[in-house]
Amino acid sequence: MTAVSSPFADVTDRSWWRQVVGVTDHDTVSYLTVYLALLMFIPASLIFAPLGGSGTPATVYSLLLLLWYLLSWMSGRVTPSGGGRPVRIAMLIFALAVLASFVAGMTRNITQPEVLSAGRGLITIAAWAGLVVVITQSVTSYDRMETLLRRAVIFGSIVAAIGILEFYSGLNLTNYVQIPGLSNNIDYNTLLSRAGFNRPSSTAIDPIEFGVVMSMLLPFALHQAITDSRPGNLRKWLPVGLIAFAIPISVSRSGILTAAVGCLVMVVTWKPRQIRGFIVTGIIGLGALKLAAPGLLGTLFTYFTGLFGPSTGAASVATRTDDYSRNWPYIVQRPWFGRGFETFLPQIYDWTDNMYLKILIEMGIVGLISLLVLYLAGIHCAAAGRRRTQDETRRSLGQAMVASFAVVVVATATFDSLGFPMFAGVFFLILGLAGAYLTIMTRESSSLPTLPVAGGGPVKSE
Repeated sequence: MTAVSSPFADVTDRSWWRQVVGVTDHDTVSYLTVYLALLMFIPASLIFAPLGGSGTPATVYSLLLLLWYLLSWMSGRVTPSGGGRPVRIAMLIFALAVLASFVAGMTRNITQPEVLSAGRGLITIAAWAGLVVVITQSVTSYDRMETLLRRAVIFGSIVAAIGILEFYSGLNLTNYVQIPGLSNNIDYNTLLSRAGFNRPSSTAIDPIEFGVVMSMLLPFALHQAITDSRPGNLRKWLPVGLIAFAIPISVSRSGILTAAVGCLVMVVTWKPRQIRGFIVTGIIGLGALKLAAPGLLGTLFTYFTGLFGPSTGAASVATRTDDYSRNWPYIVQRPWFGRGFETFLPQIYDWTDNMYLKILIEMGIVGLISLLVLYLAGIHCAAAGRRRTQDETRRSLGQAMVASFAVVVVATATFDSLGFPMFAGVFFLILGLAGAYLTIMTRESSSLPTLPVAGGGPVKSE
């Protein structure tokens, strides 16, 4: 009698099951594309009011994505790849530090607004952790990871184009966006301005966030333009031009400084011919900027040369360093675990314009160390993955990740970075992808079969 094959004959082969339930790596990247669209296209000021500042559609979607993944895992429909261990451990350490600061905050004489904000902080950290877990455990294909990053660059170029329109029109275009069920958390009827120039924020909260997010995406745009072998220079370089142009028109020193750092990290690994091309293109770009926005280069030059002196229309370095002396008493009161994540509210206390300082106040020394561990884990995964491959395209992507993390490290010292939803959303997306990148590069370098997609069996990881 001829044996009848059954999908249950070999329980170690779950390809049939992945086809039945439709859980694939392709789907994971599609789900993450929806997350990116919500993060970048819906103005960050629009929230679900009951959740406060943590109620952005992207944050809520990230929580739902984590819930879907956990239910699929518990029901056996998804088997985690086991990848990205360094960033997952770092994320766990940071989350535990947040919980410890929450407990510390609840043991002091705390106001009701601080209690509510601390609760929203727990929602936010769950969304961030969920994003990292889903990406590291589900994105197991280099091509699909590149696809997701290509979409991130395309979306970023659209956000940049909106900002450029705002810069020239003087209109806050996002004020015209109304979505049923969402409330406006921050209402800017007119654009902010500096030295007579409009300061666009596009779909971000603030021009600083807008400029820095563009700086985070610029290394990936450069990587894709340089390594893409397909024809069509306009298609490859238009996103680079839009994103690069959006950075100076934000009239943000943070954006320009971080863009310079990111480009420097990218350039050091390029060939001499590429470096010469970059320098020539940069000079041409400065000339184009001078023609497109007369007076802007002079204004930016003035703001940088007068950085350490009295500043007109912007806070100088001296003003920002005064934050340390003003807020030192809060640090001394609770040096180890802080006053509670997301409880140092500007309406009650003060602005810090420095996320390292804010974390030190809210989460103490333990929290600051956990944040540094988080950053170092991302850099380690990107750099270690790059060292594991000889493929120039894959190495370029690793360096782009390192450059983007360098942007994050610098930006954290120049504004309250993690308090801005678009910045935080993009950062934790890249952090998760860095973990996945290391796993993929490790697998490829060991000459073992390609990692199974989400829903496959257990695999060896780094």
